[in-house]
Amino acid sequence: MKRGSLSATSGLFLGALLIAVAPALLADDDHRCSFHSVAGTYGYAVVGTRSGAPTAAVGLVILGSDGTVRDGSKQTFSFNGIIADETLTGTYTVNADCTGSATVDVVSSIPALDRTSTFDVVWDNHSRQFRLIFTVADTVVTGDGRKLGD
Repeated sequence: MKRGSLSATSGLFLGALLIAVAPALLADDDHRCSFHSVAGTYGYAVVGTRSGAPTAAVGLVILGSDGTVRDGSKQTFSFNGIIADETLTGTYTVNADCTGSATVDVVSSIPALDRTSTFDVVWDNHSRQFRLIFTVADTVVTGDGRKLGD
């Protein structure tokens, strides 16, 4: 009889423990990405090469919850040492697994540098940070960004 009581008590204890711990264990799976979770203003930096020349930028990008790169997004860009101020607009996608892509139209203070850039992105840290790689031919540029105010 004691043996049965011990098994029942152990079973109840393990069941209660599982019920108590399961939400915390599943919490990481609940951090899926969406337009809503990634929307906000990010500070970012990118660095690499474009057409064989060194390239770098630092800026702010404002992601709307409707999949748009909002007005007010801007960066300071260096292409082979030539510095330009630029504005950004465009669209982005986000998948539940926190991957996505973007197409951004860049208007530069140096018109010869106007362009459309595309890249793949992954968000992490509960949609508070991202990493990206440009998907433009003859370009090897990667970057990181962090949501401001977090």
